[in-house]
Amino acid sequence: AAGMYAAAAAAERGHRVVLHEKSMRLGGQLRLAGAPPGRGEFLVLAEDLERQLAEQGVRVVLNSTVDKDLLERQRPDALILATGGEPIVPPIPGADSSSVVQAWDILAGRRQAGRRVIVIGGGAVGVETALLLAEEGTLSGDELKFLLVNGAESPDSLYRLATQGVREVCLVEMTDKLGANFGKTTRWGMLQDVERYGIKPKMAAKVLEISEQGVRLEQDGQIEEIVADTVVLAVGTRSCNPLVQVAAHLGIPCQVIGDAGSPGTVFEASHQGRQAGRAIQ
Repeated sequence: AAGMYAAAAAAERGHRVVLHEKSMRLGGQLRLAGAPPGRGEFLVLAEDLERQLAEQGVRVVLNSTVDKDLLERQRPDALILATGGEPIVPPIPGADSSSVVQAWDILAGRRQAGRRVIVIGGGAVGVETALLLAEEGTLSGDELKFLLVNGAESPDSLYRLATQGVREVCLVEMTDKLGANFGKTTRWGMLQDVERYGIKPKMAAKVLEISEQGVRLEQDGQIEEIVADTVVLAVGTRSCNPLVQVAAHLGIPCQVIGDAGSPGTVFEASHQGRQAGRAIQ
């Protein structure tokens, strides 16, 4: 998001802007944020930003990795790094097991989960990933409306079909607060959904080991083993900005924004992006 906002702001000021994106689509974290149920507004925002860039004449280069050679060839007058972050792999024995996947890969649809899932990390990404997995296999809004209007099922049966999916999902959080980095109103709604979809939280719990069979954890001084087909990691993000030193060596003025500077919210990324684009002389 930060890079798209920066490109739009710089183009508004009359600069010729080239936006490089290493994946097949723009939108990065906006598209991941828009994957869970009820978060479609982020997808709308990504589409709006794409249209805005096209209208302003920003040249977008997809499937493009910017490196030292490219910077040496093109010698831009200014560089804005919005290279985002990368998910953290915690130092837990077994974190490299074949049953372990990153939450980002689930949200992006790059990996699938089994029937029994443990999500490690109860922040925003962990909660939203757990909800996405728990919702799969439930009735859609249109299906629910059809069955309700036609009296095909009892209200209790419809509620069960709308909230009980094909998976058992357990959410493990090391603190005693779930979704601490949500806004107050969003957090309340998300916690309601966690209960509604039958997600089982394990609070103030420490994961000791991950195996092909599941997870061994400690909670309230007790050791427990939970069986799982898939273990999803959602334990945070670290900044990724490998071109800072390259830009400095080449003498290219460089700004680092968004998660590339410090992991933050979409609002913070948009604000930093606009500021960076407007700051180019």
